[in-house]
Amino acid sequence: MLLEKYCKDTDLMIIQFTIELTKDIHAKISARTLFYEEQVVRYAEKRIRSFLHPLSLKHTLKFVYQSEILQTILFKLKPTFEQQHVLRCISS
Repeated sequence: MLLEKYCKDTDLMIIQFTIELTKDIHAKISARTLFYEEQVVRYAEKRIRSFLHPLSLKHTLKFVYQSEILQTILFKLKPTFEQQHVLRCISS
């Protein structure tokens, strides 16, 4: 079974983008280009916004996609954060 059979073009593009961005961020963390969790979040948000901007979707749908993509990426990177000892700011 192929994913292409069950997804619309936009959904498939979003899934592929999420996977590629996760791999890109993992490589940047491993290379110590990104070493704060906040840096990772800002970098991911910027890339997600620039990806979703040209798509012809409603604003609310873009917002939902943006938050879901970010949550998916952060969930998949959680083991990487622990292995690479990514720094995190703790507010009191």
